[in-house]
Amino acid sequence: MTRHPKIRRADPGGYQTWINSWRLSLEAEGSSKRTVNLYVDVAVFFGGWLCIKHPRIDDWDGVGRDELRGFFAWLREGGKPCPHALRDPAAAPASCQGYGKGYINNVGRSLQQFFAWYAEEEDLPNPFTKVTVPAAPRADEAPPPVLTPEQLQALIRDAERGRDFESRRDAAVLRLFACTGGRLAELALLGLDDINLQRREAVVTGKGNRQRTVPFDQRAALALDRYIRVRTKHPAAFLPALWLGVRRRQAMTPNGIYQMLVRRGEALGIRIYPHLLRHTFAHRWLDAGGAEGDLMALAGWDSNQMLRHYGRSAKSARARRAYDRIDVMGGI
Repeated sequence: MTRHPKIRRADPGGYQTWINSWRLSLEAEGSSKRTVNLYVDVAVFFGGWLCIKHPRIDDWDGVGRDELRGFFAWLREGGKPCPHALRDPAAAPASCQGYGKGYINNVGRSLQQFFAWYAEEEDLPNPFTKVTVPAAPRADEAPPPVLTPEQLQALIRDAERGRDFESRRDAAVLRLFACTGGRLAELALLGLDDINLQRREAVVTGKGNRQRTVPFDQRAALALDRYIRVRTKHPAAFLPALWLGVRRRQAMTPNGIYQMLVRRGEALGIRIYPHLLRHTFAHRWLDAGGAEGDLMALAGWDSNQMLRHYGRSAKSARARRAYDRIDVMGGI
């Protein structure tokens, strides 16, 4: 698929009033900030689509099964307007293949939650009553993409060639992401006090504000040590955040980390984003024979569903090694 532009949601117009109310309801129920943002983003996405594709509908009570099914079909098939560039059609690539099953399933489940809340709030029929949420990908299809060893090495070596602040920082980011498999928010929002170089550990805050300690390897410790040394001379060194920007006296945001990784990859012709490093970590762990239970603890997973999802990338390689080890013919 041709790389799509950075997504900006189309204005949901009058639908925004109810979206704001839903946000308040979710926050009052104690939903995590991440869950609230994901749910609200989907509602804004759908509201913007309705404004563009169905301008005659002016409120949520006019949405029915046909609109929901049409929205899911549009996400899946792509075309015009491009699902990734609804607000900026001119920025859309020449070819658009739509979204994958996993994303569309997440969108469907989010909208299902919204309309269940809206129907109860207004005592109206729920249009999802006879609409099936698009299925998630099966466990045996579309394994998550991973970086090859050569790509990962090229990215790290390229950053480690420089000794300036930006190079030291980027090398530390790359090594920490690659050897821990941490989520973007977990690692991007680390503070200086969250890092223990002697124990080679970082305390991260994951989903549901749950903290866990993740280990990192010796080379990541060295990269972090080099970065922290040059960090002491940064104008914003007094800030508690671990990662600092180059041109501004402020901490890097998760989006800043994201953009830095994308920029590093583009310079080498490698498509990279933070979650791809998480995919790669899980793949390499399992491919090297690491225990699945240990991977769940390191990655912060409560369910083995994510283990199965990430493990698909290494499944065939592990099966091949097992085949060679077992010698099914026994010398015959």
